[in-house]
Amino acid sequence: MVKQKTRVPLRFHRDGSFRILMLTDLHGGVNHSPKLTAGIEALVQSVYPDLVLLGGDISVDSGYDGGICRPALLHAYLADILEPLHKRGIPWAHVWGNHDRETGLPVEEQQAVCESFPLCLSSSGPSEISGIGNYVLPVFSSKIDCDRRVAYNIFALDSGQYYTRYIRQFGLPADTNMRLEHPMCTGNDASMPMPDQVMWYYNTSLEMEQDNGAKIPAVMYMHIPTPEHYLCAENPEQTNLIGCKRESVGCSELNTGLFTACLQRGDVRGIFCGHDHLCTYQAQYCGITLAYASSIGYDMSTHDELRGGRVIDLYEDGGMHTHYVRLLDIMGLDALRSPDFFEGGNKYYIRNR
Repeated sequence: MVKQKTRVPLRFHRDGSFRILMLTDLHGGVNHSPKLTAGIEALVQSVYPDLVLLGGDISVDSGYDGGICRPALLHAYLADILEPLHKRGIPWAHVWGNHDRETGLPVEEQQAVCESFPLCLSSSGPSEISGIGNYVLPVFSSKIDCDRRVAYNIFALDSGQYYTRYIRQFGLPADTNMRLEHPMCTGNDASMPMPDQVMWYYNTSLEMEQDNGAKIPAVMYMHIPTPEHYLCAENPEQTNLIGCKRESVGCSELNTGLFTACLQRGDVRGIFCGHDHLCTYQAQYCGITLAYASSIGYDMSTHDELRGGRVIDLYEDGGMHTHYVRLLDIMGLDALRSPDFFEGGNKYYIRNR
């Protein structure tokens, strides 16, 4: 039986609403820009979320003393940037990104630091499948007579790091060439959830349906976009794409079947990601919304007018609506990295604050 509880219960309001704020690509550390915390404060104060999801690339090695992340330093960094949540009692959860694996501290140890916070709802997930941080967060019904019924699921998946992950886990020769001359997408070196993770989602979704006596609507989030995010960008009119796309979609060239598994199960309403700092778009493909949360960080490359977070509104009747919120619209000029330098346009700047 699937564990259907979290340390802080998630529940729909009496009006049948539940709001998620997704923030991703923070790229901070002990020496992060103070504007990161200020930006999170502004977003939380503006949208009033019931849950905050961190979509990966939470910290980077350059943000720590001597370029090394240690548990105490990571804890101090998280305590600072998440103070806007902690002081309001807002629970949060996270997935890992590709750069989180480059801090010098294994994600298993980073996971333990995150879980030491009372409001963190994430878990390492099943040890027998790939990745760290594959879990599901149930959101319970608002109705008193069925207050133990799961009304919505939030699936988290570890999308990994690079395609070398496939070579290692599939036992392929080390020199296997997965980036072909004529790729399916953009020839990126990223990975995505492995087949055993896809099977875990599928079986967990099915088991929870059987336990609850009905199919449970769901959303899903991870760091790296899926190949279907790329398809939407290549077909903007057919997929009703809105928002910005200022860089190529950094998805995996090897499709492990996650999207089709979601279609077959028929429960996932939206798949949300980060990774590509200059994308904020959302689109629909086969009835599923695919969307970016873009980036909220100040210590890496992004554009000032794109920095922000994604609001995901869930409804107890199974509906879902999402929109992107820009810090520039909330904070005005205070949202800029530097008042005398507007970081925008089509160039990909990498610079210090």
